[in-house]
Amino acid sequence: MIPNLFILSPNGEVLIEKHWRNKVKRTVCELFWEEVNKASSRAEVNPVIGTAKHYMISTIRYDLTLLTVVEKETPPLFVLETQNRILDVLIEYFGNKIHESVCREHFSIIYQLLDEMIDGGFPSTTEPNQLKEMIIPPSLAQRLFQNVTGQFAVAQELPTGAVSKIPWRKSEVKYVTNEIYFDLVEQLDVIIGANQNIISASVYGEIRCNARLSGMPDLTLSFSRPSLLDDCSLHRCVRINRYQRERVISFVPPDGNFKLLTYKIGGLSQLPIYVKPCVTLRAGSGKVHIQVGTKLYNDSQPITDVVIILPLPRATLSTSISANIGVIKHDSLSGSLRWEIGKLPKDKTPTLEGSISLPVDYVPDEMPTVRAEFQVKMYCISGLKVDGLAIRGVKYKPFKGVRSVTQAGKFQVRASPM
Repeated sequence: MIPNLFILSPNGEVLIEKHWRNKVKRTVCELFWEEVNKASSRAEVNPVIGTAKHYMISTIRYDLTLLTVVEKETPPLFVLETQNRILDVLIEYFGNKIHESVCREHFSIIYQLLDEMIDGGFPSTTEPNQLKEMIIPPSLAQRLFQNVTGQFAVAQELPTGAVSKIPWRKSEVKYVTNEIYFDLVEQLDVIIGANQNIISASVYGEIRCNARLSGMPDLTLSFSRPSLLDDCSLHRCVRINRYQRERVISFVPPDGNFKLLTYKIGGLSQLPIYVKPCVTLRAGSGKVHIQVGTKLYNDSQPITDVVIILPLPRATLSTSISANIGVIKHDSLSGSLRWEIGKLPKDKTPTLEGSISLPVDYVPDEMPTVRAEFQVKMYCISGLKVDGLAIRGVKYKPFKGVRSVTQAGKFQVRASPM
């Protein structure tokens, strides 16, 4: 069960507080935020933090933190999955960027959603299609109605999906133009050693779907290399037994946007980009030299949004660094150098080099680790491809489309001495 939920702002302020079981004092949020401040970045915060009396389970996304405090033995994955489900529903209602001002402006709707999604500490109604039939998403008309009448736009009848065998889909859906699109999004989590050998490399992928189809279509999605989907998590609409037998995705889709499945693939031996950082640190000064290049030979798959982040020693006094391509920014708060390259050229090797000034008594402790950000459109590093989509149960032929993109997740390269 999930006994409570705190939604915290980027600076740790409690925006929304909800209790389904025994009430927990807000002071526990201060203890949690002390642990957050100890981490080097928000991404490094441990999702489960133990204290003498509590376990604090948290999910951080879009600068918001969802925190649940439990006192009894509770499966942490159950709480984390519920928190992520709540965030997904908030995105459905308020758009892709949930931030502090959205929670302040629509706190009443969020409270209503939490009441419907969690009943007595246990997940109840979590499908967006059902929730939207009960709690109308915010709009200008709804705000005017609320201001004039003082009432919220809440349906008085039970949604049709609540008593259906397919609760994730609304009944009697109709569109003038029927279309369905799939996005294959893969993120690379890589650690590369100082000698350019791959220490670990994993692909975390997901297939997002945008279905705008009339009636009750029955879809079957097949892949050219289905064996790659060995470690995956499926949406509840997918028929698991058929997937285990035939390795195809057979499902009746929800209406609108949803995440069809997520998967993990390991053991990569080839990467789309190389980063060669060389750093020398000694008392008084240091030198930096970084080269970036592409390993792809297809001109139709350019590598874009390339950013290299170099953490500098905290004792750095000044820097004198330049690059032949891109823009260099120095973040004084994090003490890192941000090199924004943009699109990676084919005919020129982006190079950053220069020196840094250090105290005369500086003692190097360890070599820095460079982080890289990038994306490659119309490219899947794992090799997963959609082979075909069959549709039954309807008489029309919908428009279909598939896009793919590979992005850098935690892409880390250890620097070598010059």
